[in-house]
Amino acid sequence: MRRVIEQAWQDGVRVFIEHGPGSSFARAIRSQLGDREALILSLDRKGLGIDGLLQTAAALIAAGMDIDVDQMLRKAHMAPASAPHKRPLTLPGHWPAVCVPARLDPALHQMMPAPRLPPVSFRPKRPPVPQPSLPHSRPASLARPGHGAPSLARSPAITMSAVEPAVMRHETAQSAIAAMAGQIQALGHMHQTYLRQQTEAHQRFLALRQRAVHGLLHTGTSDHPVRVLATAAAIPESFPAPAEQPPAAAIPLFPRVHPKSAPTPQAISAQREPLGPTFSREQLLVHADGAISSIFGPAFAAQDSFHRQVRMPKPPLLLADRVVGLDAEPMSMGKGTIWTETDVGAEPWYLHHDHMPAGVMIEAGQADLMLISWLGIDPFNRSERVYRLLGCELTYHGNLPKQGETLRFQIELDGHAAQGDVRLMFFHYDCDNGDRKQLSVRKGQAGFFTDQELADSAGCLWTPETQDIRVDARVDAPLVSTLKPRLDRHELQAFADGDLVTAFGTEHGFARTHARTPTIAGGNMLLFDRVTDLSANGGPWGRGYLRAELDIDPTQWFFDGHFKNDPCMPGTLMFEACLAAMAIHLAAMGYTLKRDGWRFQPVPEVPYQLQCRGQVTPTSKLLVTEVFVEERQDGPIPTLFADLLCTVDGLKAFHARRVGLQLVPDWPMSGEATIPAIELTRPVATVDGFRFDRRALLACADGRPSEAFGPMYRRFDGVQRVARLPSPPYHFISRIAEIDGPIGVMKAGARVVAEYDIPATDWYFDTNGNNTMPFAVLLEAALQPCGWLSSYVGSALTQEIELGFRNLDGEGTIFGEIRPGDGTLLTEVRLTDVSASGGMIIENFEVNCRIGDRPIYRLKTVFGFFPEAALAAQAGLPIKAEHREALTRPGERARLLDDRSIGALAPRQATGMLRMIDAIEGFWPDGGKAGLGAARANKQIDQDEWFFKAHFFQDPVQPGSLGLEAMVHTLAYTMIELGMAEGFKTPRLQTIATGFPHRWKYRGQVLPKHKLVQTTLEITERGRDEQGVYALAEASLWLDGQRIYEAIGLGLRIVEEAS
Repeated sequence: MRRVIEQAWQDGVRVFIEHGPGSSFARAIRSQLGDREALILSLDRKGLGIDGLLQTAAALIAAGMDIDVDQMLRKAHMAPASAPHKRPLTLPGHWPAVCVPARLDPALHQMMPAPRLPPVSFRPKRPPVPQPSLPHSRPASLARPGHGAPSLARSPAITMSAVEPAVMRHETAQSAIAAMAGQIQALGHMHQTYLRQQTEAHQRFLALRQRAVHGLLHTGTSDHPVRVLATAAAIPESFPAPAEQPPAAAIPLFPRVHPKSAPTPQAISAQREPLGPTFSREQLLVHADGAISSIFGPAFAAQDSFHRQVRMPKPPLLLADRVVGLDAEPMSMGKGTIWTETDVGAEPWYLHHDHMPAGVMIEAGQADLMLISWLGIDPFNRSERVYRLLGCELTYHGNLPKQGETLRFQIELDGHAAQGDVRLMFFHYDCDNGDRKQLSVRKGQAGFFTDQELADSAGCLWTPETQDIRVDARVDAPLVSTLKPRLDRHELQAFADGDLVTAFGTEHGFARTHARTPTIAGGNMLLFDRVTDLSANGGPWGRGYLRAELDIDPTQWFFDGHFKNDPCMPGTLMFEACLAAMAIHLAAMGYTLKRDGWRFQPVPEVPYQLQCRGQVTPTSKLLVTEVFVEERQDGPIPTLFADLLCTVDGLKAFHARRVGLQLVPDWPMSGEATIPAIELTRPVATVDGFRFDRRALLACADGRPSEAFGPMYRRFDGVQRVARLPSPPYHFISRIAEIDGPIGVMKAGARVVAEYDIPATDWYFDTNGNNTMPFAVLLEAALQPCGWLSSYVGSALTQEIELGFRNLDGEGTIFGEIRPGDGTLLTEVRLTDVSASGGMIIENFEVNCRIGDRPIYRLKTVFGFFPEAALAAQAGLPIKAEHREALTRPGERARLLDDRSIGALAPRQATGMLRMIDAIEGFWPDGGKAGLGAARANKQIDQDEWFFKAHFFQDPVQPGSLGLEAMVHTLAYTMIELGMAEGFKTPRLQTIATGFPHRWKYRGQVLPKHKLVQTTLEITERGRDEQGVYALAEASLWLDGQRIYEAIGLGLRIVEEAS
């Protein structure tokens, strides 16, 4: 039929009329022709009666056909006046003659009906293996296995004189075998007669159609615009639609007008309570790879010998974890429902950013395979036919499921049909996640095909050139100036690993500051070997295009489990590959650079039409994935709408129309598995039932804001950023022990006690060189509770705009050092003053740190909340002549520093992550105002510095404490070069000289875009006391000629290391 239709269209046929019954052929013709211009009509659409005939006539009139309306109306008036009126309009059930232009032959010939069979007085025995049968009365239905064909004895007898040679009457004494032989002989003669009559009628029909088309093409046009009536492409008659809805419209001859609003998503039916048998994971494994009769029962034993059966996939693609109900009669080939559950992350190979990928989630609704197996499809297939998905409409609801959640599927088989020898099944399913809707699949279609039928597929008929697209679509420009037109496998894997510089180029360097940059999945889920074409304004629509390739070989991982003895790539993985291609396009445009922690997911609440018309098997060679961009938006939620096409060795195997992918806010600490389960051994502060424990504190660093401060912070669960605590490894609060003051009220007087459990070992002890807590870490442990308290009182909630949080000033005194395992550091913070003006907020704090009764650190400090523009406009600190001279003085005794060279110094200094100087630009033994020594050091800034990822999430900036640490390191080097460590057997540097007050001031920030930071320092006092020798210094930190930090009274002491 496919070749006949194709040839007819090539010959100029543009009107196709199915005489009926039903609309199966009309739908097949529309599928064959795709978007090409054609008027396809059905005379006898199910359920429409004479109304359907009139609609067909109207469509023909609108198309310019010369219809004899008077004759049609005369037929209509022949109805008896007493006919009951059940509807407003009642017409007789006569088919009006279809008329062609008068100059053509109007004769129509009706095909002879198929002859009926003579009666027999017996029923055939049940065959050992159920065989399908298609009764004449319901040609689209499947007979129930095990019951054979409907009894021929129940058909009404017909006159046998019309059949030569005649069949002898059945007599009681005659054997059943003789009767059957006679009937078979009669059937053969009747069939030959029927075929001859059918051939003659079909020849007359073809001749008439050719004349009719010729007349149509030469008919003059009307004075009025032609209006084409969209006709329904009906589902096979034995298949009830899954839900009450109008029939889908056929593609009209003229362009459609797109609505400006999104289509309303189809409602999801509520799930019923599961009932019937259940099956465990182990039994599902048997269904995938073992003897199905061992779990389904002896009625299925006959199919165990079949080489191919309809099975669940084997691991790793067996995603259902259990069947919790099955409501269907086995071996009935009827309808039914199956309920399954999938524990997200139970098989963690597919997880990406702690979420289940969108395509994998569709695949998890795979138990329609088990349902149709239970209903008895394999006795029909008999290993000759295999299952293939044909298409569906799917709608996502909400965010993708997370690790630790459980998906519950209710999968319903709505009906069966036969199209020729091909059997079809129709299904839909609902997926719930807890008490919310997760995914709905409607209009699911699958078929059972022979290998030859699959090989002969014509593929999807879609072409981008004929697709109507939205003329008013928004298409934003890229945020980078250069796009790589091609990507190889290494570059694609780099994107999956979060290395966007390697993947897309240096303009994507800001992504190196991300705690978790948006990516695609890598490894086995990276379903491309290369991208051969990537453009922002290419493709047939001129709005953007991507083309990717995957080389296919028999060792591909998905062939092993999908399915046993029938290896093919799941269509759901093709869809997942398409979504990944869309993500590559969005990321290449630069849309992920300012969205640390976000992730990709399909646009929810929009139905997507998926069509599968080909397959990837071990003999395939190349899978091509194409993205045809229709719409692209850079924010506030970056979104891409595109048509998706997968081609296998030149055959268009998969198409999805206008699929939407978006970037959505997410948080690195949002997954349950990534948040450590802390066993609380100390009291934790609770406000309105919300516990401020380790979990909440980590959420304050880089988790969901409402998980840090409860409902008060839900406003920040979206796209708006909020001030954060530093993230690990620069996070130094274990819990909030006490709180005084109401939550969400920004006023002085609030108080908090934070606790930090000092570890027995940690990175900063290992890298500090003296096995004590570094000054930068101690300073952070003192200041971070100030930031927490400012959020607790709701400072950010008082402004509508995004605010950055920065330390401005501080002065304090350290009284003791901290060593590994010293216990718990208690930090008590009081908010002493608050002022707000011009969108900025200034807050003052008093801080007291202690371990038990031992004082550690006492200080006062000032913080501020600032708009981004105010932070960018900082002018730095005043520059005096001596400051400028210290920065520009020609260097002497310069020296490069690395971990090895520093390790050779005594006493030992910080290395690794803690080392904050790369080189000494100059050392002057008698430099400075006091002539006691001076030095200048520098550090190269790399966007990939660890502290940008930790401080802060979505607001990367070098911690001021590490700037002060650079000053400490410069002072330590100066003291060693001055020989101040001489005379000590095992000299050691104190973290910072205890007992000396110090103060600091910040008026700028070191950002990832900067390249070089310089530190100038001069010693203002040197001396010796009972503990050892010490030096006090003044220092400045410079950025691009701007003095942004200063410290006064910064001191170090060299002491004898205790044995």
